[in-house]
Amino acid sequence: MIEQSTQAFDDAQLDRVRELTSIGAGHAANALAAMVGRPCSMHVPTVRTEVVDAVDCGDIGSNDPMGVFFELQGGPGGRVALIFPGEVRDLLVQLLVGGRSPDAEMAESALRELGNILVSHVASSIGETTGTLVVPSIPELVLHDADAELASRLVSSPSTLCIETELGDRIGEIHGRLVFAPDQLES
Repeated sequence: MIEQSTQAFDDAQLDRVRELTSIGAGHAANALAAMVGRPCSMHVPTVRTEVVDAVDCGDIGSNDPMGVFFELQGGPGGRVALIFPGEVRDLLVQLLVGGRSPDAEMAESALRELGNILVSHVASSIGETTGTLVVPSIPELVLHDADAELASRLVSSPSTLCIETELGDRIGEIHGRLVFAPDQLES
């Protein structure tokens, strides 16, 4: 494990950020369902109070995960990532472009837009819940080794808190992880 500050979090703060992540992930799961034409859901978020390396950050069953990364401005701020296994990446592209065989540029654009839509739902729901304006940055797409990129971004985060939840369809073909590392917590 990578050591960071020894900032202590009280139970009320952890419950609040878990609730914010849960609400955001629920909205993202609904948006994912609309985009892929399948019922999707999310799992109860897991809260980690230490930033961990890529191996411990939660494996989703792929040797080559892709990710879409964002910075959040406003509200609690922070970083949000969507991580999908390589095989899910390819299925998502096919579903998003209507079964056509897209070129690399079209596939990357579809994945960025997927991330943008899902994280915009997360940011909007966090903003509505906290009564603040929360805006995501432009999406940054990482097509290979996204878990290592996630670990790198979490190490440079001002917080030692990481909340993650799984998103996916009911049959398990589409599955991935939403990770939220807020910059600050409400008291």
